[in-house]
Amino acid sequence: MKALTAIIKLTLRNAIRSHVFQLLLLFLLLCVALVPTTVGGGTASDFIRVSLLYSLSGIGTILSVSALWVGCQVMSSDIDSYQLHMVVSKPVSRVTIWLGKYLGVLILHLVLLILAAAAVYGVVLWRFRNGDFSKEERTRIENEVLVGRRVYLPDRPDYDKLAKELMVQKLSKAKNNMSHKAQERLYKECLKEVVAKDSEVLPGKTREWVFKGVPADAKRALYLRYRPYVNKVKSEDQRKTTVGISVEIPRSALNAERQQGDAGGEDRVMIPVAKLDVMAGKFQEFPPMRGDSGIVSTKGEVRIGLTNLDNDYVFRENRKRIMAGQEPMKDKDVKHYYQPNDGPMLLVKITGFLGNYSRAILVIALQLVMMAAISCALGGFLTLPTAVFVSTSYLIFGFMANFMTDTEFYVSNAMDRAGQEFSWWILEVVVPLSKFDVTDLIADGKLVEWGLIWNITWTSLLVRTLPIVLFGVYFYRRREIGLVIRK
Repeated sequence: MKALTAIIKLTLRNAIRSHVFQLLLLFLLLCVALVPTTVGGGTASDFIRVSLLYSLSGIGTILSVSALWVGCQVMSSDIDSYQLHMVVSKPVSRVTIWLGKYLGVLILHLVLLILAAAAVYGVVLWRFRNGDFSKEERTRIENEVLVGRRVYLPDRPDYDKLAKELMVQKLSKAKNNMSHKAQERLYKECLKEVVAKDSEVLPGKTREWVFKGVPADAKRALYLRYRPYVNKVKSEDQRKTTVGISVEIPRSALNAERQQGDAGGEDRVMIPVAKLDVMAGKFQEFPPMRGDSGIVSTKGEVRIGLTNLDNDYVFRENRKRIMAGQEPMKDKDVKHYYQPNDGPMLLVKITGFLGNYSRAILVIALQLVMMAAISCALGGFLTLPTAVFVSTSYLIFGFMANFMTDTEFYVSNAMDRAGQEFSWWILEVVVPLSKFDVTDLIADGKLVEWGLIWNITWTSLLVRTLPIVLFGVYFYRRREIGLVIRK
């Protein structure tokens, strides 16, 4: 234990002396001090979101680069400077030496991570409490950003199955005289058509979504988050529109007779609860609903409907314009669109901001565990330039493979298909850093689930990183350090 402690201390001292580490430390200080106070969005909530997003992303990136460099440097420098020759002459195993150096690198970066995260947390809260925000804006920030809310997505149809069925219909009309490449393009077109059809809401019509597994808990409020688009799914040229919101509740909660709804055998009915003028193309949140108000069925299901009332908005707007002597709007019978990635979704508060923020920092810590392990494993039997090159190549391969396997990546020929197939194999052994990216969850107030953290620990660290560590330690033990000659 004494030997391990001594090696850890020596590693910390050598790492701090590194000029590259000192430069990265300067960048980290600038990221912590400047980013939360300089960047920001248009609204108060956007300001807090962007501050968190850029700060945590910057901290994770800088510390990961630092861990990669320092891990390679401390492992190879002792061999190149002949210091390791004296250490191995003592009754200390090389496994202990490797473990001491790895823990030294890891401890150094974990301490920096904790200090930087605490500084960002304090600066963001200080700016929030001392900022010139209205009471309404503060409430919105507390409910949408400074919180940890679990996301429930609605049931969606099998788009792949529907797209293939539509493709078969079109192929039958074309007498199936299409090349394989043309059939791939047709499938993508059918998939877009199916998704667009499922995402649209016709004028005056209501689209209902069912959310499953929602807790009926009085202490947990339910928030409906949605983003409608008017006429086209583009952020440009969007305007205000009117959306009607309806929810399903037990018939027993009503005094008047209404049309019966069916939800798992319960006597339930849909009732309108709101009619809102909202800005299309931007995320909207409906005020919190009590979890024990009856909107959650005995099966844990919530049914919510969104109605396209754009014609009502256009009528009211034109009346105002005509009275003011202005030209009326020409929009009529336009559709609403709700992209699958945008929801609608139900959000349920599970923990506060500090708890959710701590989970995000834990994920960044796991990223540093991986980076330090890989760099130390490679630095133990490779020279410094080679170890840095291989470690960097590992990250680049992960990034490129993750990009190639993206479902939106366009496959146009046989080479693209071969590259995509090869990328799937690469991801079986390489961990892309995007696996550790949870900054967008924190910025949106979404819960960093323990299941996600366990999945990262198992698939990224134990299954993929641990074999590389064992491989590196094995060759570090077998390395003939007497053959290393400094020129």
